[in-house]
Amino acid sequence: MPPTDLHRASLVIDGLNASYFQDRAVLERIHQGGVTAVNATIAAWHAMPETITLLADWPDHFVQHADLIRPVRTPDDILAAKAEGRVGVILGFQDTRPLEDNARLVSVYHALGVRIIQLTYNERNRVGCGCLVADDDGLTEFGRAVIGEMNRYGVLVDLSHVGPRTTLDAIEASAQPVAITHANSRTRCPHPRNKTDEAIRAVAGRGGVVGAVAFPPLVTGRMDATLDDYLDTIEYLVQLVGVDHVGIGADFMENMPTEILQKALGGGREGPPPADVVNLFLATATQGFASAAAFPHVTEGLLRRRFSEDDIQQILGLNWLRLYRAVWR
Repeated sequence: MPPTDLHRASLVIDGLNASYFQDRAVLERIHQGGVTAVNATIAAWHAMPETITLLADWPDHFVQHADLIRPVRTPDDILAAKAEGRVGVILGFQDTRPLEDNARLVSVYHALGVRIIQLTYNERNRVGCGCLVADDDGLTEFGRAVIGEMNRYGVLVDLSHVGPRTTLDAIEASAQPVAITHANSRTRCPHPRNKTDEAIRAVAGRGGVVGAVAFPPLVTGRMDATLDDYLDTIEYLVQLVGVDHVGIGADFMENMPTEILQKALGGGREGPPPADVVNLFLATATQGFASAAAFPHVTEGLLRRRFSEDDIQQILGLNWLRLYRAVWR
């Protein structure tokens, strides 16, 4: 099948996109890329009141951009999005800070549509340690309670920015499969945001999925990368854990205002100076896969590398769909 036809026929799910979704141009590029559904980061370092405000904006957002997007609460909503030619938006958090000190808020956020929550965002919180903590002492008792509530209500546990020991503790603590929505192998690229092969194997061993991230420092360890570098990353993961456990988690941050990028890089506090932030994100677009609009290039590249059509469809989205079916309630 020609690459264009294969991409059009495939269910394409981006395991993590942290772009500025209030900008319609972002939604248009995701739609242009043939993406069926996207795990959209809507909160991270935010406390509960601010998170509720962010969530309250989304019903109107879905109405205003109904020609491009629709909400996703169930796996069948993703299939509906494909049939409608719209992008299904999965609401997700990149930290458990919105829970504050109350694990029972998982049920509230689930009722409001949240289906994926990352345990930590780089640093230490009430749940455990992030990947930038020098001495990761593992999952806390509160963290175990949070995972229990996430399992109970069907919210997918995301371990992407989580520290090494907390990651392994969380995999063991969860009664459901978990995900690394956007990280690569530390063996190929020794960056603290990447995961050990032990952790990747452990996620796959419980039925989970790892989404290959396209951010160049996590692909090559440099400030630049190409589509071929990214495809090398996917191939490594497939060789490591098998095609059934690998997906795409591009981690685009398109059209993000500089002040929000500063907070993202600073864990919610003031991050690098604005000029440094702009230079960093201007310098790190992966050549050939610099935007959600370029998703068809991944399909074409995998075909060029002689992946079968069935395997490509698994990587593009069917693996994520299978995981959501296993976890979501």
